[in-house]
Amino acid sequence: MRAKLSLVFRPFSVLFTLLLCLALGGSAFSQNPEAEVVLTLAGDLYLGSWLEKILYTNPAYPFRYLQSFCQESDVFFVNLETPISTQGEIYVEKTFTFRCSPPVVNTLKAGNINVVSLANNHIMDYGPAALAETIALLEQHKIAYTGAGPNLAAARTPAILEKNGLKIAFLAYNNTLPLEFNATATRAGTAFGDLRYLSADVKKACALADIVVVSFHWSAEHLKERKAYQADLAKAAINAGAHLVVGHHPHVIQGVEVYKHGLIAYSLGNFVFASYSRKVQDGLLLQVRLTPSGLKEAAFYPLNINNHQVNFQPQPYSGDEAERVLQELQALSAPFNTTFQMEADRAVLSF
Repeated sequence: MRAKLSLVFRPFSVLFTLLLCLALGGSAFSQNPEAEVVLTLAGDLYLGSWLEKILYTNPAYPFRYLQSFCQESDVFFVNLETPISTQGEIYVEKTFTFRCSPPVVNTLKAGNINVVSLANNHIMDYGPAALAETIALLEQHKIAYTGAGPNLAAARTPAILEKNGLKIAFLAYNNTLPLEFNATATRAGTAFGDLRYLSADVKKACALADIVVVSFHWSAEHLKERKAYQADLAKAAINAGAHLVVGHHPHVIQGVEVYKHGLIAYSLGNFVFASYSRKVQDGLLLQVRLTPSGLKEAAFYPLNINNHQVNFQPQPYSGDEAERVLQELQALSAPFNTTFQMEADRAVLSF
């Protein structure tokens, strides 16, 4: 009798599930209300120049001091600030052009990095052919990506990962020069962060996932203060349903703001970046605990990224140096009425 009843009521069950999905959007995807996902986010990653040759023989080299973060992360997101390719030619003449050869994709795998933003001012340095090879390599190695593609529609398509029954969507936008890097309906490139379609993109992502993360490449290099347009874009994303907004490009840290149900980290600074710039000293690693209902906890870990000291192996600060960076983060965040709970070598926000 039980088997017959299950057959009789199955159409009604399917209908009820569909209606629930429509009513609740992404939240209907979670099977377990107690599910928790550890999401780690870092800033700009460039693996070329002096670093690249090291990676040929030791792909895990940059993560020597970050193993615990890499291993405990269900999802690890970075901004991939370079094409990974042997293809293409310089697309637009500029001061710095980046490109890495295909073997460095193994470093992403070694760090457990499984989703990247391609929306930045270097991914198109060697044009559409290099972008296409980068995307093919990422797909081959099962690394999700968003923010660039063969046309604007593709660049605006979210990357969606499912972990522990929780679906997380990522969108990424590039608000830096050169404008020639921006995709159009018929041209490869990056997704420009445009208020005319940002909200629609986020709402579509919300219908596909439980959690939506939006990444922006924005602001100006070495600028620690947030620009007004950054707040406009970030808050528009959260108003449309996003839970988390992260930024990069300044190469230095900017403040953090809690807005409605969401969190905005205006700049995490650099992560692993093949440069010896003395203007770049400190970065942030952000680790967020997610549940089907949204953010549970966000912890900011200060990193020593001064390559004269760490030689492309970011090291978590401790003691006085950790306190120095975290106090700066608190000062940069104070205009947004953000107050952290300071714990051992990290700054925490609970939701």
